[in-house]
Amino acid sequence: MWCVGIDLGGTFTKAVLVDRAGNAGEVFGLPTPTDGDPAGVVEGMAEAANRVVEARGLSHRDVVGVGVGSPGPISISRGIIYAMPNIPFMSNVPLRDMVGKKLDLPVVLENDANAAAYGEYLCGAGEEARDLVMLTLGTGVGSGIIIDGKILHGSHELGGELGHMILVPGGEPCGCGQRGCLERYCSAHYVAAGATRRIREAPPPTALRAILDAKGSIDAKDIHEARKAGDKLAAEIWDKAVYYLALGCVNVCRILDPDRIVLTGGMTRAGEDLFAPLRDHFFRLHWSLTKPKTEVSLASLGSDAGSIGAAGVAWQTFGN
Repeated sequence: MWCVGIDLGGTFTKAVLVDRAGNAGEVFGLPTPTDGDPAGVVEGMAEAANRVVEARGLSHRDVVGVGVGSPGPISISRGIIYAMPNIPFMSNVPLRDMVGKKLDLPVVLENDANAAAYGEYLCGAGEEARDLVMLTLGTGVGSGIIIDGKILHGSHELGGELGHMILVPGGEPCGCGQRGCLERYCSAHYVAAGATRRIREAPPPTALRAILDAKGSIDAKDIHEARKAGDKLAAEIWDKAVYYLALGCVNVCRILDPDRIVLTGGMTRAGEDLFAPLRDHFFRLHWSLTKPKTEVSLASLGSDAGSIGAAGVAWQTFGN
């Protein structure tokens, strides 16, 4: 028997089959419609699910249930998407019931960051861990928390938003309405935005100035490359971002004490240029009562984590 996992993204919709033991099949993806209506999006989700089932020579009788990972905000208990930033017409959509009706299968809805964390927990960098926290360093800082093998949602389905823990009281304004959030200091988007502001307000001698003039913008990759080439401002900006990331990881250890913190997202492509200074800051900031026991590592499933994790959520929900 199998469960289907569907990862609904603003650009692609992916589906995969996962068996009870956590073995995943091939992931199938197709573009997510960004114009039209919710019915068209559901049609694409059903097509992706049917493709992975048929590719195995199976039928819906072989499927226990379906898990859907979706950007939010969402209501997991009600199965509703309140909004999707990249698809404006996906507002107040009863996605769980629409997909369930289309496929004639039981469906559970989950936040996409939680689903990705659960995928790493089941089949990726979190294997053999009991408690895992995943941080996604992209446009923002997404996160998922797995405790004793279960996703933490919180009493009001608002838990696990580690990107919006406040690290700098009264600090830089964040898109969430707070100030000083972790996301505001170490996400790829905000690191680049902060660097751009510094260059324009008081242009220092830096290679980033030429990149900004040529492209009209800079990104985290530009900062990383300039740092590697010896640019002092780029090195300062990069180190500050890594410092705040390490500080966030230490706070996670103090609150949750997980077996593993797994990092993913665009900034992790820097590899050791991210992890070497991160380890230095992490060990220096960590308390002196005991040596750090939580391992900080790189995610291994890439963009497939969300669909695999969504299938895992379906197994957890319908597997009995």
